[in-house]
Amino acid sequence: MTHTSSLYETCHELFVAYPLATSAVNRSGTVRSMVLMLEGGEDAGFFVLVRNCRASTPSYSLWAWPRGDIIDIDAADSHVVPDVAVNVVTRGVPIPRDGSLFGWVREGTITALVAVYAEYTPASPQPGWAVMPLAGTPEAWWPPFTGECLFGHWSWERYRAGSIVSLADTIADKPETVFWADTKAIIGSDCCVVAHDITGPKGHTLRRGCYVYFQALREGKPVPSLSALLAEDSAIDLAPRFRDSGLGDSWEGDISSGRR
Repeated sequence: MTHTSSLYETCHELFVAYPLATSAVNRSGTVRSMVLMLEGGEDAGFFVLVRNCRASTPSYSLWAWPRGDIIDIDAADSHVVPDVAVNVVTRGVPIPRDGSLFGWVREGTITALVAVYAEYTPASPQPGWAVMPLAGTPEAWWPPFTGECLFGHWSWERYRAGSIVSLADTIADKPETVFWADTKAIIGSDCCVVAHDITGPKGHTLRRGCYVYFQALREGKPVPSLSALLAEDSAIDLAPRFRDSGLGDSWEGDISSGRR
């Protein structure tokens, strides 16, 4: 068991340092949450950390994913918490918020998308991601983590280094350009369709084409033409999803078929 004063500060630092991992729980945004992954040890697994700012002093609570016993973490020196909470808060890896869309950058060009899901469903009981290379891109240009299960501390290091970039702002500023298309019946998973090249605020270019779950590409599944996918009425324009969510909170595109 450990006192919570220093742990409380660590919780605060997590929400400051990893804004891309936080999601609004209520409409006002006074309650936010993030998912943490603890690797190794008997307590390995996923946990939910919540920051509640509805009172004058923020409070934190933690529980095992998707819903376990609640552990309160406050600033009181006299309060103690189990060691598992200490391990999760100090060693856990923040998972990007559900619906996040990142790009893998190679020589200034995005050669693959990384779609993140972190919302519990019975069919997908744990967070995960889908790596979606641009169809026709050599596999040598795919992310080196293609096929791996999930983000780790290394992924945030790559994000800070600029080889992984968030696409929320890039997509939000370009309506009728980036679409989520239902291609499950054809290739076994949905895909992302980009109508024309767009350049993000940091100079990276998201190229025109179809971004497809890597396993479908490896299996040689037939990818529909770009023009055919853009003509589908069911294609979802992602710009409003990211723009209306402010910080890029989760959009409703279905990436379940791309989950590992």
